[in-house]
Amino acid sequence: MIHFISKRLKHSLVLLFLASVVCFTLVVSAPGNVAVLIAELRGAVATPGYVEQVAEEIGLNKPLLMRYVDWLGDAVRGDFGISYRTGQDVSADLANRMFVTGILIAGSAAIATLISLALGFLGAFWPYKLPDRVSRGLALLGASTPTFFVGALMIYAFSVTFQLLPSFGFAGPKSWILPWLTVAVLPAAVLSRVVRVGLEEAMASPFVLTAKSKGLGRTAILFREALPNITPLFINALGTQVGLMTATAIIVEPLFAWQGLGDYFLAGVRFRDFMVVQACLLIFLTFFIVVNLIVDLAVLLTDPRIRRQWS
Repeated sequence: MIHFISKRLKHSLVLLFLASVVCFTLVVSAPGNVAVLIAELRGAVATPGYVEQVAEEIGLNKPLLMRYVDWLGDAVRGDFGISYRTGQDVSADLANRMFVTGILIAGSAAIATLISLALGFLGAFWPYKLPDRVSRGLALLGASTPTFFVGALMIYAFSVTFQLLPSFGFAGPKSWILPWLTVAVLPAAVLSRVVRVGLEEAMASPFVLTAKSKGLGRTAILFREALPNITPLFINALGTQVGLMTATAIIVEPLFAWQGLGDYFLAGVRFRDFMVVQACLLIFLTFFIVVNLIVDLAVLLTDPRIRRQWS
């Protein structure tokens, strides 16, 4: 078990290093002259002399490898530089925005988990009957509908038509509900099929016959026997969906006027603020890698077969 954990930690560190290389390479490979852009954003005339001064000031004249080492060393210390557009510390902006995105992902993951378990158990309790068909249809609809369209429908239904919930802003739990639901629809649809198929396979296993011979009903078998068997599979699928929620945040945050990492990343891309783009990309990739590491450890704890393999 210790060997498994150390091996996964080593793999995660390698992936983090590769992620930093990818982030740095993508940004420095972008077309255009960053020094000219910064000079124009400062309101100055982009004369050759001033452009050279700006390039020297922000270290663009250094060799590429040295620039990467300097940037990575600063990033490890939590220093992501100064925004080209606003002149403010990127790390300070990230600290404020990470809380907003964290609330969005955590709430959406919780809702997606509850909905998927409910739909999955609904279908497994009445297999191939009307409840199962309804849950299948809802899962197919949720997985096929684009997230931005789901958000627009949520706003029209709950904010415009019924005026039950606010449609924009980060002003407390009531304003979090619509963004949570918007992000949760797609993961809930995917995870509900994971639960339904997993339970169906578990109910066809020999241990179910043993449980039935002991007089257990279908509900007790589903919760006491089948659910523990699909837990590692569900955790794996949930981890993937939580990682993908970072991409969904880029769409949902501007839609509901949330000033999170997704909105910050889009602003950086729009204004070619490369320091912001680098920082956001690195955080997104780091989050995805850390989530996968946590998922692997959780699966190790919940699956005795893997524990025996690495014991």
